[in-house]
Amino acid sequence: MTDQQNQDSSKVLYSISQVNAITGVATPTIRKWELAFRDYLQVARTKGGQRRFNHDAVEKIETLKQLIYEEGLSLEGARKRLERIDNPEGSDEMVDPQVEKLAEMVTNMLLKRLLKDKGKNTSE
Repeated sequence: MTDQQNQDSSKVLYSISQVNAITGVATPTIRKWELAFRDYLQVARTKGGQRRFNHDAVEKIETLKQLIYEEGLSLEGARKRLERIDNPEGSDEMVDPQVEKLAEMVTNMLLKRLLKDKGKNTSE
């Protein structure tokens, strides 16, 4: 894509129904995410109050879709993940040591179970 095409696509604004068609996210959900993620997802409004989404906003909705639908995070979980993405240096400080220890314990338990089950399957 040329610089001119890139600049032109950054000026394109989409209606909420077009964003729905592009992302597959329902329009009521897009409205909800707009309110829940005000600091992350900025949406322009026409004089008549209709929402208009630029390319950046559409990409952010795709990111939210990934976090919430595909990774199964709650809205609060998605918000925390976005904070870690935006502030990677401080992300280690935000992790509760008890949660980190629990995650390590669960990981070890799952690895042991996986290795145990794998041993059973190879002996059959």
